[in-house]
Amino acid sequence: MQNNQQAATEEQSKNQEVKQETKLCPLCQNFFGSAKTNFYCSKCYKTIQQNDNEQQQQQQQQQQVPEEKLQQNQQVNVQQDPSKCYVCKRKLGISGIQCKCKIVFCNKHRLPEDHNCTFDHAEQAKQLLIKNNPLVDHKKLEQL
Repeated sequence: MQNNQQAATEEQSKNQEVKQETKLCPLCQNFFGSAKTNFYCSKCYKTIQQNDNEQQQQQQQQQQVPEEKLQQNQQVNVQQDPSKCYVCKRKLGISGIQCKCKIVFCNKHRLPEDHNCTFDHAEQAKQLLIKNNPLVDHKKLEQL
């Protein structure tokens, strides 16, 4: 008999916990929500999550925009004095060498790897090869 009473009290406590865990959704007032979903119904909870995700993405994009602007500003190299090497500030005279990135360097820093050149030499070489070497058709080879 005590076992039956204990089982009955356990069932009642479980039912009370279930009742306490569900409340009416504060947004739509139609469905019930649980503590897991902050007492929002499933539909309202999904919309809230989507709104939060969109806000986080917008914040990340806003943070990335200033970083991109900083990178663009850093890439633009303006030489203050063209009579001196951009890297070592050595006086050049007539021996200055202008790189394709439009900056003048001494003989020591004239190579692209020595002055962190922003000009893409590999891409220019590819474009030059494409321009100078047109495609050969197999029909032309047969005629020869």
